Amino acid sequence: MIDIHSHIVFDVDDGPRSLQESLDLIGESYAQGVRTIVSTSHRRKGMFEEPEEKIFEHFSIVKEEAAKRYPDLVLHFGGELYFTNSLPGKIEKKLVPNMANTRYYLIEFSMTTPWKEMHTAIKNLLAIGVTPIIAHIERYNALEFDAKRVKDLIDMGCYTQINSSHVLKAKLFGDKHKVFKKRARYFLEENLVHCVASDMHNLDSRKPYMAEAYQIIQKDFGQKRANELFHTNPQILLENDYL
Repeated sequence: MIDIHSHIVFDVDDGPRSLQESLDLIGESYAQGVRTIVSTSHRRKGMFEEPEEKIFEHFSIVKEEAAKRYPDLVLHFGGELYFTNSLPGKIEKKLVPNMANTRYYLIEFSMTTPWKEMHTAIKNLLAIGVTPIIAHIERYNALEFDAKRVKDLIDMGCYTQINSSHVLKAKLFGDKHKVFKKRARYFLEENLVHCVASDMHNLDSRKPYMAEAYQIIQKDFGQKRANELFHTNPQILLENDYL
């Protein structure tokens, strides 16, 4: 499996706090069958503003140590970029990373970003030659159970990703992610998802869940679909090709 959305670099965002935590998280992902991980630490003004040099330095340490333990694991560098009006300019100046040296950028919005604002943001990114992969589409209220809006974004030239944790079955009581899980299921049923990725941060509340999600999608939507979402589509994107 290929995971295009992860927080595996220590001491740069709300992911792992130490190198050991980074390696433990990667180890769990590896045990679940993931063999390629794109590191997408947060870049968000006012919240996650670590210098790029530090993020890359810590990524390089993680990559070197992970290679000793898992020789067949591939780690790529990227970022989860929170959209603000200054982001297109930063991308043009190459101040923030794309996904593994491709034309793709993993883009995040606020849960409450209005539809018009989101649509304009995507238009502005496409205008400078960026192909956005929209992170965890199930988290945005503006897209809730709205196949037409998501299809509009795809038709404009975007790709979509949902989190593996939101593929899991909702608990009967006290599941704070129940609404995200319902939305993710809806997008899967409407065939509006290009990739499932972990968005893993730690081994407590934000684990990988890739194996579990794969099994559910395989059972409910078939082997071919599961392979597309967890391997084929992410592989094509990493090869800088179009789906």
